Amino acid sequence: MVTNRLLHKTSLLLFISFMMISCNEGMQTVKVDGRYSLELPSDFKKADDINEEASLQYQNTIKNIFVIVIDEPKTALEKALTENSLNDSYTNDLDGYSRLITNGMDASISVKKMPDFKDTSIKGFKARLLSFDGLSSGNRVYWKLAFIEGNNRYYQIMVWTSADNQKKYENEMAAIINSFKETDKSK
Repeated sequence: MVTNRLLHKTSLLLFISFMMISCNEGMQTVKVDGRYSLELPSDFKKADDINEEASLQYQNTIKNIFVIVIDEPKTALEKALTENSLNDSYTNDLDGYSRLITNGMDASISVKKMPDFKDTSIKGFKARLLSFDGLSSGNRVYWKLAFIEGNNRYYQIMVWTSADNQKKYENEMAAIINSFKETDKSK
């Protein structure tokens, strides 16, 4: 009887250890030029042809999920607002940045109504989140976007899949966004 309990406890511990190791093997940390990192599923592969402005581009073509990050110095927003006489339309902060980017997206995608932003924080940084579906090049697509204000940079994280996969991959897409860490500690 003691041997059976010991065997059962040992089997349970081995099973729990195996599950913990399996979960950790399913993720990869992608670090970008000392600026930030993201945790991505290990079945995502690096791409170089999704968006030429992106500092990170990964995809899983079997699942049909894509992720990009575009980051730029905060000074770039101020310069763009001034040079394009947009200071009356957009503020020089995270709100103005996120609205400027999403307003520019309207031309390339078809969305019935862009939803409101959800203000939050990710790893202590101010963030604005947005989820919606629409048409892009005739395909129904579901997007999750995050706009994050770092110490010296703004970050856009865009994760998307076909609209049919929304429920299936919603949590995975949110986990990618929430894994963001700014690693540049300069002020």
